[in-house]
Amino acid sequence: GRPLAAAKRELLSSLQSLDKIHQFQVIFYNDKPHVMNLNPSQPPQLLYGDDQGKKLAATFVGGVVADGGTRHMEALLLAIQMRPDVIFFLTDADEPKLTAPDLRRIRERSRGTSINAIEFGSGPSSGRYTFLQQLAAENNGQHVYVDVTSLPRP
Repeated sequence: GRPLAAAKRELLSSLQSLDKIHQFQVIFYNDKPHVMNLNPSQPPQLLYGDDQGKKLAATFVGGVVADGGTRHMEALLLAIQMRPDVIFFLTDADEPKLTAPDLRRIRERSRGTSINAIEFGSGPSSGRYTFLQQLAAENNGQHVYVDVTSLPRP
């Protein structure tokens, strides 16, 4: 739970820096994506960074618990479908790895969208090249590794 708690703290902190004109969306995933959606009868949309949007995000994020597997593709494709300028992809899981065909499919669909990968791990980075680094590199983004053992406890 420590990587998820760290990711949630960092996410909420980042959202506080948004202005009213900025738009955002939050998607958590395990076996399937869980999208912050105000109107479930409509497709999910980007929300504005006003007080209401930030409050809704805090409520949504606070209700998320670690559960189930990790299916990166569905969440990434859903995020890309919303046509954002930037995706911040936070994950503590490197399994299952995205395959070369997965990465190609993401790259083909993400035209114009930068994807930054923030990897939460326990202990120092292994130093090996990962699919998360490749995901960021192929989509005009950056990869950052965060050692959760070095973060302050909540």
